[in-house]
Amino acid sequence: MKPIGKWILAKALIGGQKTTEAGIIYNEKSTSKIIPAQVLAVGDKLTEDIQVGDTIWWDVSKIKDGYGGNHLVKQDWVEFVERN
Repeated sequence: MKPIGKWILAKALIGGQKTTEAGIIYNEKSTSKIIPAQVLAVGDKLTEDIQVGDTIWWDVSKIKDGYGGNHLVKQDWVEFVERN
């Protein structure tokens, strides 16, 4: 999947099912509306320096379907970029 325009395909680094060392499965949740995600692909019209492999911190309150897994994130929702 390749986003177009000012969209970013990113995988949330928090959320979804996690397993403890004891084998207990639980759903990880964040109390913050700004969460980290790894950039998987970027659109062709980004105006910010965001590259594949970067970690972005974005406002998850902009979407309605939760934050586990992959998401299309609009460039305007990104608060911080961390170059990896």
